[in-house]
Amino acid sequence: MTAPFTVELDSSPGRRQGEERFVLHHGDETREVVLHDYATVYSVPGLYEEVVQQRLQCASPATVADALIEAGATVGTAPGDLRAFDLGAGNGVVGEEMVARGVTVVVGADGIGEARDAAHRDRPGMYAHYLVGERLDGAEVARLVREEHLTALVAAGAVGEGHVPVDALGELWSTFPPGSVLALTLKDGGPETGDHDVADVDTMLAGFDDTTVVVRRRFRHRFSMAGAELTYLVLAAVRR
Repeated sequence: MTAPFTVELDSSPGRRQGEERFVLHHGDETREVVLHDYATVYSVPGLYEEVVQQRLQCASPATVADALIEAGATVGTAPGDLRAFDLGAGNGVVGEEMVARGVTVVVGADGIGEARDAAHRDRPGMYAHYLVGERLDGAEVARLVREEHLTALVAAGAVGEGHVPVDALGELWSTFPPGSVLALTLKDGGPETGDHDVADVDTMLAGFDDTTVVVRRRFRHRFSMAGAELTYLVLAAVRR
């Protein structure tokens, strides 16, 4: 079935990820959309998947799901025994990758209500709970972790500059019990670019005496619209 829209990517060089844009032809309307204007992107069914997953070949959802399974195996946890909190869940692309590997996805969270609405529209029934907020209520998260027996905290590209603050991630991780798994993908352009997300997360994790990093490798997150490879780090840790 042909998508009810077409897109033209702007391949102008030198743009940061948050500045990339494309032209959207949807019905009788044509408009320019900034890729990180997620409220707009999620409002059109299939648009995020077409631009980010298909055209730009984003590998973070599959990569973080694989790292979650790999890390779980180090503490003897099978995929089917993992119950996940999907942080920065968007419309459920990462959750879908986890479900495909046998993980039970229970909770999603994102900063905007449009993401929650798109997740329920595009992947109905996958999330039993979907929280909305730039900074989540720690008591509410702790209650869900306890009542839903959550054992995994997953965030693909959702932590760091312009997204979930690293200290907020630490607060969330502190609510998970021993044996839990944390899996993230983080922007990793290298110190020469001024990126500090990886260093900040390393510092945060070092503050947990019971947390051990078991997966750490760089990978191609996706291509930029100008055709450059964007490198991220996938990191997974377990709480002993």
